[in-house]
Amino acid sequence: MDKGTRGLYFAKVANRDSSVDAVSVFYSWQGYCIKEEEYVCHSGKGVMVVPFDIYVVNSLNQTYPLLFTDRVSQDESLNPGAAPNPPHDPKIFPASVLCLLCSAALLTLCVLRIVAPFKYQDIYYTRGFLACGSAVFALLLLILSTVMYNSAIEQLNVAYPHLIATEGPCMPMIGVAFMCFALAGFVLLRGSMSLESSGSNDEGYSAI
Repeated sequence: MDKGTRGLYFAKVANRDSSVDAVSVFYSWQGYCIKEEEYVCHSGKGVMVVPFDIYVVNSLNQTYPLLFTDRVSQDESLNPGAAPNPPHDPKIFPASVLCLLCSAALLTLCVLRIVAPFKYQDIYYTRGFLACGSAVFALLLLILSTVMYNSAIEQLNVAYPHLIATEGPCMPMIGVAFMCFALAGFVLLRGSMSLESSGSNDEGYSAI
């Protein structure tokens, strides 16, 4: 995470008491930035781990111990999310790479269809299937990110009264991407299931 992308984050942790020195920590997939008087960013893949709330506590406890004082003990029978969970990688990054590859190929073919409509007619609905693949990977990213961040945000807010954890703008952006890819797949695959599309004429083919 660098200064150019610090506005794009998945989770934010800040002190709840405004009377003390304000500190805010912004977490992304590849690192985090700490904002006090200025931004200080740290990069590394270690930030992508579940349970994420344990990582937040371990990474900030030595530098900002006041955020984690007066911890509220949790009953695991009433709050299953507080139960111990071995740390593991949710494999979000590979899914994001596959989604990026599908969407990049989709964009390339859409541009080719506009620039050279007579040379590339997409009679096999490649763009539609790429859009559906991108939608599947975007949905997977949305599910994995929700599991990783939303539960951690809830646990941090419940267990530590001196901090406030909030969701960042990247989560809604993934949801919007999923809806856009799903809509594109629906439009670009129009007519692909028509029996007439396999005949000698092209009545079932959508020349979008």
